[in-house]
Amino acid sequence: MDARRERLMEGGSVRGRVARNAGALYVVQLVSFLVPVFEIPILARALGATLYGQILFCQALALTASLLVEYGFNINAAQQAALAGGRLEALNRLFSQVLLAKILLAVPLVVVLCAAWLMGLLNAYLGGVALLSFVLAYFLAFGFSPMWYFQGRERMAGPALLDVGLRLCGLAVLAALVRDPHDFLLSLPILAIPPLLNTCLTTGWCRREVGPVHWDVHGARRQIREGFHFFVYRSASNLAMSAVPVFLGLTSGKQAVGEFAPPEKLIKGMTSLAMPFLSAVFPVFSTRLAGGGIEKSMRVPVVVLLGIGLTALVGTVLAVWLGPWVLDLMLGPGFPGAHLIYGVLLGVAPLRILNQSIALVLLIPAGRAKPASYAISGFSILGVALGSGLSLSYGGVGMAAGLVAVEAALLVVMMGMAVRVVGSARQAAGTISMDEDQ
Repeated sequence: MDARRERLMEGGSVRGRVARNAGALYVVQLVSFLVPVFEIPILARALGATLYGQILFCQALALTASLLVEYGFNINAAQQAALAGGRLEALNRLFSQVLLAKILLAVPLVVVLCAAWLMGLLNAYLGGVALLSFVLAYFLAFGFSPMWYFQGRERMAGPALLDVGLRLCGLAVLAALVRDPHDFLLSLPILAIPPLLNTCLTTGWCRREVGPVHWDVHGARRQIREGFHFFVYRSASNLAMSAVPVFLGLTSGKQAVGEFAPPEKLIKGMTSLAMPFLSAVFPVFSTRLAGGGIEKSMRVPVVVLLGIGLTALVGTVLAVWLGPWVLDLMLGPGFPGAHLIYGVLLGVAPLRILNQSIALVLLIPAGRAKPASYAISGFSILGVALGSGLSLSYGGVGMAAGLVAVEAALLVVMMGMAVRVVGSARQAAGTISMDEDQ
């Protein structure tokens, strides 16, 4: 009876932690979705499609580069932090290694970007010091964010409130000061300061908890080496949406980026709504399925995946109904291709949610990070390549069609991997049961 009571209490505690962290992450994600959505009518109407497209190109370039520095630590380091528990020595070592690893990854990127700018290779989009500074600030803000630490320790409430407050303040200042194309340069620091300040404050918060940073070069290199598969998964899963405006701008120009970006932001917001829940349950499944735990039960992850799939389907139906009205409300005239792009790109939302869910709920916790990461990486690169090729003739619509086609093919592959994992677990459980009977 005591053992049963302890198991019930432990289960309730786990569910409570998941609920609290999922709630905090959903607040952040909701604001992360709404703030860019509210930025669209402010910037699109004030600046016009071309200048707005230039800002979006710079943001996409910075976010794409930041993926090389973030390096999948939001999964890999968060998993290590979850397994470390409350041991401050282990957390200090982990935080120090991850921070130094990011510095080692960032320095070459900054050098390459500045060299390209000095040689005039980026004049079409980064013609002045202000734009280069904007890209670098945005890059550092998102590349060096330590949210993985709070995610792994399942303590997201405080950082979530900080992030929400800074984003809302930035949005209010943007709405108050940016009114016409002459405010283009003014909009750049308003967009960059909130995420950069958030990264600085949360990094200081982490250092206060874990203690002084120790510059362990060997450990940082080991983190980079051992985290490569997580990097492939993390960067590839975001590459299609982060890098697409860059490639579209190169193939079709700033106007095409300006028309593609508003539907893309809506779709990106829809797909990101699943991430708070997935981020909250990932440490739990990582712990339970580690060390042979996969042989015990596949029922919970399978039920979770079915629930996510049903929710994604319902959300897509609502998006078909509401999306065109939202686009009209945000953009007004001057964006003639946005509706058709949205209609095609909407297919990405449920497909990407399911692919992310299969990876984070089942494959990576079950020790299948390598095949999952390479599948996602390969298909994401293929999607960007196919979309870029189609955009040469069809602009933003061609890019959207290429992304949808490849995402659908990826889902078939991911479901095949999941079926094999579940089948292997059932076979292992059956073998154990037969051994116990004997």
